[in-house]
Amino acid sequence: MKRLLPSLLMLVLAACHRGPMPRPPALGFAVDGEPVTPAALDRLVADTGIHPKLVAFFLAWPAPDAPTYFPRESVESISAAGAIPVLTWEPWVFDGAHPKTISANAILDGAYDAYLTSFARAARDFGRPLWIRFAHEMNSDHYHWGVAADAYGPETPFLYRDLFRHVVDVFRAQGVTNVRWIFCPNAESVPSPARSPAAAWNRASRYYPGDDYVDVLGMDGYNWGATLADPAGAWRSRWQSFEEIFAPLHAELRQLAPAKPMIVFETASVSTGGDKAAWITAALGTAARWRLDAVCWFQVNKETDWRLEHDLTPETRQKILRESASVRLP
Repeated sequence: MKRLLPSLLMLVLAACHRGPMPRPPALGFAVDGEPVTPAALDRLVADTGIHPKLVAFFLAWPAPDAPTYFPRESVESISAAGAIPVLTWEPWVFDGAHPKTISANAILDGAYDAYLTSFARAARDFGRPLWIRFAHEMNSDHYHWGVAADAYGPETPFLYRDLFRHVVDVFRAQGVTNVRWIFCPNAESVPSPARSPAAAWNRASRYYPGDDYVDVLGMDGYNWGATLADPAGAWRSRWQSFEEIFAPLHAELRQLAPAKPMIVFETASVSTGGDKAAWITAALGTAARWRLDAVCWFQVNKETDWRLEHDLTPETRQKILRESASVRLP
């Protein structure tokens, strides 16, 4: 990228904000696959034109009797590329292609303490910044961390808080000081308190482990545009702006912990049903106005092709997403 080119993002923010201009968010990516290799990071930069400040990746837990695996290649590659590695650490075990959630009670009773202790020591020995997004999107029944799917209910937030605190306490007992802990709900709770009084228990704030255990607040959410519909045709997804998707959770988390850094760790937009380029420009403007510290794009071809470059020309990407070299993460 030509660093001397003016940033459209900066111009947009200057035009729409009166008074001191808010700082643009740092830019990052959430990626699929582990390990995250130097070659994969080179492709990421080549495909998007962005040198990310954060790279999030995903890792499941092993079976209790399996050897401990620490993703050293991934964290070292990401750190060497000038980004902070963000481990999305998922407490479930894969049985073939299907994950099985690990019981919170098993973890709290110590069945995984040897794994956690070994992992904590490896993280400590890594020595550089490592952020852990533990059991993300806990307010969505897609994950139902710590309980079976049919047990996901009013007691789940209490178990989740205990589970989060237990994991952090194990790391603290090993003298780990280079890890920051992320609390990252989904933008919409499922089941939703807004749609059903019976789901009043499923608010993101109910899961919060406390200021002493959380370093960074996170949010995940997507614009599905007009890509989803139920088979009967009774419901269809619609185009939603970044602000519409995140505003309720943003307000809830800000009230919960006003002083904590806040980052969107997963977001993306389709192009079906609206203007993807305009969506991104508006999203970054909203993120700056809210003073979010970073926004991470979900760079994965999964349910749909979420990748940043999909349906965007290189020229458009350069204009609306050129990274600000002055951005520093908290």
